[in-house]
Amino acid sequence: MARPSVEIPEQLASQLSERPTFERSATDAKDVKNVETDPEVNHLTQHEDEEDDRASIEVEQSIGVTKIEALYLVFGKGWKLWLLWGSIALIANVYSLSSNTTYNYTAFATSSFGEHTVLGTITVITGIMAGVAKPFLAKMADLWSRPLAIAVSVFFYTVGYIAIAASKTVSDVAGGEVLYTLGNTGIDFLVTILLGDITSLQWRGAIVGLYSIPYVIWAFVAGDISDGISAYTSDGWRWGYGMFTIMVPICIAPALIILFWADKKAKKVGALSLASSTYTRDMILRKQQAAQRTWYQTCIYYARQIDAVGLLLLGFAFGCILSPFTLSSTASNGYKNPSLIALLAVGGVLFISFCLWEWKVASHPIMPRRVFNRTFICCILIDWNYYFSGYLSDAYWSSWLWVAMDYDSKGYTYMQNILTVGLCFFGALAGLVQRYTHRFKYLQLTGLAIRVIGMGLGFMAVNGHMTNAVVVSSRVLISLGGGISVVSSQVAVQGSVPHADMALAMAILSLWTSIGGAIGSAIAAAVWNQRVPHFLSEYVGDVYNATELAEIFGSITVARAAEPRALIIEAYNDAIHPLMLAALLTSMLSLIFGAFTSNFYLGEHQNAVEKKIIAMRPAEETDEQIVARKAAEKEAEIAARLGVEHEKTHTLEQ
Repeated sequence: MARPSVEIPEQLASQLSERPTFERSATDAKDVKNVETDPEVNHLTQHEDEEDDRASIEVEQSIGVTKIEALYLVFGKGWKLWLLWGSIALIANVYSLSSNTTYNYTAFATSSFGEHTVLGTITVITGIMAGVAKPFLAKMADLWSRPLAIAVSVFFYTVGYIAIAASKTVSDVAGGEVLYTLGNTGIDFLVTILLGDITSLQWRGAIVGLYSIPYVIWAFVAGDISDGISAYTSDGWRWGYGMFTIMVPICIAPALIILFWADKKAKKVGALSLASSTYTRDMILRKQQAAQRTWYQTCIYYARQIDAVGLLLLGFAFGCILSPFTLSSTASNGYKNPSLIALLAVGGVLFISFCLWEWKVASHPIMPRRVFNRTFICCILIDWNYYFSGYLSDAYWSSWLWVAMDYDSKGYTYMQNILTVGLCFFGALAGLVQRYTHRFKYLQLTGLAIRVIGMGLGFMAVNGHMTNAVVVSSRVLISLGGGISVVSSQVAVQGSVPHADMALAMAILSLWTSIGGAIGSAIAAAVWNQRVPHFLSEYVGDVYNATELAEIFGSITVARAAEPRALIIEAYNDAIHPLMLAALLTSMLSLIFGAFTSNFYLGEHQNAVEKKIIAMRPAEETDEQIVARKAAEKEAEIAARLGVEHEKTHTLEQ
């Protein structure tokens, strides 16, 4: 039924368009401190002026956040809630199985075309895409809904893997990796946001950690699967990718069906009006405007909402700045090549343009000032440095491992999975510790210190101490420290901002960490592509001619089989040495940043700055008739304030 056209007084419309004010309160009954006088919480909203301080907790709640909060009213404590958690567990299993197996295939896919050196370029580009995609996905999830954003991610994931599995050139592999990265990043990021939506701070770390536990389980069969399909041969990796183009969409479909059904039911019974005090008001003030927009105006509206110009400027800027580092080894005259110089210059101009755009022009910037409190800034620095140092050491660690150590394909897969398994297992333990201590800061500092020790052992391994004990201990300690730190950063960031800003804050965190990883990968690629050919020529140049040396450098399978093996290993050790040293030194910086985070209380609320308790209601309170009646009463109240005749329907949209 169409709503009658009404004229809203300008003064009243202006007043009702103001952002709602959220009250800050103690995050748990056990916390005896009042939040307003607790310096650990007040630091979350400290800005240079009062206007920015208010903006940090006064933010318009978008429809996507309203829809997910309405889920509490639709599900209740019954079978529907368990069905949702079961579907999330199914996603966790298929996603972890995919990551445990396909993570290792890219090196062999590029090597099968004799272009292993392209691996560095692919890593840089996909790292940038992963970072830039997350703000876009966060805006999509907020503007429309969580399940729609997940569905788009599944589409890109599937198309990307189809492209890789059917690739005929290394360019096809690179293109497929870019599409896959968009989808893979979206699935991982959006499910993490979904978990943040439906869990309290005290359980947040534990649930996020438990979501990753299937990584531990599937790691022990990933090697058998890779062996079974001969994934580490010239063409076996194709089916390794292809099988997940079928499995992932099928396994994620149940969760999408449940979430889309919940959205539809929430709209039908009026739960959206109860979930947000601004929802009904916005429908009245804005629906007529939306109805009057043309298709072109609608595109412009959403382009501004997601800050499309800002995303493009940032993506192209870092693409131009970082690509020359990976292309220098194959470009004529290296860094003196005019094309590389032009890329660097254009990248610098685009980055300056991005900063000016965000500061002066963007109506909905990617990085609004209201989310930048002390804890959030420190977590960005911690995770940026974490990824930077991690990619410095790990970008070519798997290649070094295959050439320098004598593992078969199953043992190689297990060694590769130590880091993934450890991050997930220890992350879950860290989350459980947070549940019972209700704090995160000193736990995170402990994790960062452990990671530094692990990086030190990794540096020992490439300096001639290539024993199983050193290599395995290094990976275990890095995963222990990393698991603790990553979970702590996620909880800290999500707790430091209002629910309406949570997805955007996590996207900003992921954006800068991805950029940190991309910079680390670019530097690693530049060092690797320069030093490996140099040391191969130095150690075995009298055994092989230039063409044969190029073949060794272009494929890790050829390098492993080449003789004299001891000299080949020494060349690879010398090549990766500066990368491991730089990673060790930079990993220490995170300890400084971690010392300045706010150690706020992790309680029953969704975050530490709003009065939003996460609790599923009893089944009788989610009865459709009860929810519809309450929604109608609230809509009538809002309509009366606006001077609009209220229609006798469940919602104003019907």
